[in-house]
Amino acid sequence: MLGLSILLVVLTILYAGAVWLFTAGWNRLSGGANRRQPPVSVVLAARNEIGSIETCLRSLVRQCYRGRYEIIVADDQSTDGTDRAVARMAEKQSGVKLLRMTSLPPGWAPKKYALSEAIAASDGEIILTTDADCIVPPTWIEGMVRHFEPGVDVVAGPVTLDDPGRRPTLWTRLQTLELFSLFAAAAGGINHGIITASGGNLAYRREAYRRSGGLKAIRGLVSGDDDLLVQRMVSTAGGALRFSIDPGTVVNTRPHARLADFFHQRRRWASKAIHQQPRNLLFLLVTFLLNLFLGTVLIAALISGRGLIVPLVCLATKAAFELFLLTRAARRMNFRGWLSIFPLWELVHIPYIILMGLAGGGGDLRWKGRRFSGQRGIATDARS
Repeated sequence: MLGLSILLVVLTILYAGAVWLFTAGWNRLSGGANRRQPPVSVVLAARNEIGSIETCLRSLVRQCYRGRYEIIVADDQSTDGTDRAVARMAEKQSGVKLLRMTSLPPGWAPKKYALSEAIAASDGEIILTTDADCIVPPTWIEGMVRHFEPGVDVVAGPVTLDDPGRRPTLWTRLQTLELFSLFAAAAGGINHGIITASGGNLAYRREAYRRSGGLKAIRGLVSGDDDLLVQRMVSTAGGALRFSIDPGTVVNTRPHARLADFFHQRRRWASKAIHQQPRNLLFLLVTFLLNLFLGTVLIAALISGRGLIVPLVCLATKAAFELFLLTRAARRMNFRGWLSIFPLWELVHIPYIILMGLAGGGGDLRWKGRRFSGQRGIATDARS
């Protein structure tokens, strides 16, 4: 037990140091100064998104960007009429284009192939990506492009949860704070070499994409069309990475109604951990081990009735540093109303990180009616 307590203290110090660096990183975030408005290509892959694709496209065609931009949707063999909805929009809006994926080459994950084909069919100097279930503000393209000053190759941005017309439940509030915590760490970590991003809100230069080998270099992975691609672009192209916290570039998506859907999504995200760059992998490992040992030592101390001081101090330290980061980020992004559930979120966070760390290590993954045999697997019908 003494050995576990010492290890727990060491892990707490390492984790707190990393979170402090993330917090300090927020002081270095700034707005963009680029005034050029180069041609832009917005690309997205869609599979069975009939309930959201039209809303997404309406938000994309209502951009205030004065430069030329196009919207290319790669339909990933939808079975619910998503392709027909996009085709109807394309008939009304000349800037919207539909690509239908009718086959999948060997070795490719479906979404990566769809995005790769959409990028190949585009011609913009800057490529922006979002997801078919997202809604972007009218200033999204303009705000993201503003960060592309000379030497900047990639710009990442935040995604938040919003469900208009419905009163937030405790479940949706926990999801919202969890997602916000990921972007708070992502924004603060960029300047310290911890590189992560979301395909729901991402932009990069076409030349940086080409030099990195593009999605072909990671074509077999089910996930990773965002952060793994960005890591390759930064390491091979040599350009800078920015994170936009401009309110006009915040993308919204809906929270998961079902726990099962949330679990499968986060499990897919966790499954790519082993493919992360060393600094990211080290931080993920420290985070997982800290929560694993913290939960273990706390339970053991509660059962035995002694030795509670060390785990409680470590828990308080972890919570204090996390709250400091979230408060700093919330102040900059006007997010403070959600921090009221932080105590509950903190308690749920420990078993959640343990579960996701274990669940992401193996087994089949599910996405949009498909099942994948591991991170590098062949897609099959999820019902089979």
